[in-house]
Amino acid sequence: MRLALATALACLALPAFAQTSGAGGWTLISVGGIAAEPGGSIAFAADGSAFGSTGCNRFQIKAVAALGVLTFSEIGATTKMACPGALDEQEEQVLSALSGTVAVAYDPVGERMMLIPQEGAPVLGFVRAE
Repeated sequence: MRLALATALACLALPAFAQTSGAGGWTLISVGGIAAEPGGSIAFAADGSAFGSTGCNRFQIKAVAALGVLTFSEIGATTKMACPGALDEQEEQVLSALSGTVAVAYDPVGERMMLIPQEGAPVLGFVRAE
């Protein structure tokens, strides 16, 4: 129980940490070509950590960048709230897409990014957070 509480508190503190460590944030706008439910996001910090929200639960993961790709480790921590309806499906799809190596397509004019998984998981579309 203490470990679960500590994990949840750590996940909730991540966005505050990122704001002071130069992390760049992105808002989830689509999952598999369909408009995303509100609240999804991801941010990357200089130390290789990535964190965000599926729209329901927060997550933390490590990401290693190479030319045109990101390689994600296993999800390090997530909160465990029950997600209603469409948010539950979105959470499953987002977490499955953030697994292994994904191609990154970036549109600097529109400030948009797509994460394109290699193994059949849905493509995630993001726009730069303001």
